[in-house]
Amino acid sequence: MNTWKLAVLSITAITLIGCAKKQPVTQVSPPLIIADATPLISSSKRSIGVRVAFENIAHSDYKYARFKLTAYNSAGDLVKPKKGIRESAYVRLAGPISPGQTKTTTWTNTWANTDVQCISLDAVEIIFNDGSVETAKDGRLLNKTSGNRCL
Repeated sequence: MNTWKLAVLSITAITLIGCAKKQPVTQVSPPLIIADATPLISSSKRSIGVRVAFENIAHSDYKYARFKLTAYNSAGDLVKPKKGIRESAYVRLAGPISPGQTKTTTWTNTWANTDVQCISLDAVEIIFNDGSVETAKDGRLLNKTSGNRCL
């Protein structure tokens, strides 16, 4: 093979290798919390509330935790919360919540419909003491029990 052909082949190979795009590295953040939502029937049986058990498994304090909860009736249809126009209820737990600390809190009269059968904990918005906010959902939201919690 001629020297110039070898040189052209080498330069072409080096150019093609240099032009290959690097694949972006997906950074996987660790889970932020463990939470569990349980529906509660009011004593008058006219509304449904919710109890949320929550544990801070991060390495820093939480200032607040805001929970997005969706309720479903016995037919599997969405039940809107008693207050507001959103499809999901948003309830907040005030801190500080230290690493390793577990809290359980209850909200009453969240849904006016007494046919609420299941509650889905969809996301938790974590507000840290420095003002930064992270949302835990899907793979970052660890549930002690999987799936929807039903009455």
